[in-house]
Amino acid sequence: MSRTRIVATIFTASLLAPSLGMSGCLIASNKKTDISGAYVQPGAVSRVRVNQTTAAEVEEIMGQPSFVTANDDGTETWNWNWTKTTGDSGAVFLVFAGRTEKTVAESVHIQMKDGVAIKKWRD
Repeated sequence: MSRTRIVATIFTASLLAPSLGMSGCLIASNKKTDISGAYVQPGAVSRVRVNQTTAAEVEEIMGQPSFVTANDDGTETWNWNWTKTTGDSGAVFLVFAGRTEKTVAESVHIQMKDGVAIKKWRD
């Protein structure tokens, strides 16, 4: 083998060696979730008992509502609203890249009368 060919072979091998060592980095992915607003934890609504749970207990279980609406019948509706955005992104060795994102608006409502929860629902 000629000296030129040996040098060319060594040069080519030195270029390929780092990429072989980084084979785990050829594919990358990332998942992300962002929540904004007055988020209610899963299962919290089921802890509120109609005609039993007091206003103070509702706030302890669910946190402060986004806003409270006074109704004509003398009741109040407590509202918790939030948005949840989930996204995935990925790339394959800088040749292919993609991204998806989904935003969902959610809300929970508790109707209160005389300081006690009388109705609950989720949108």
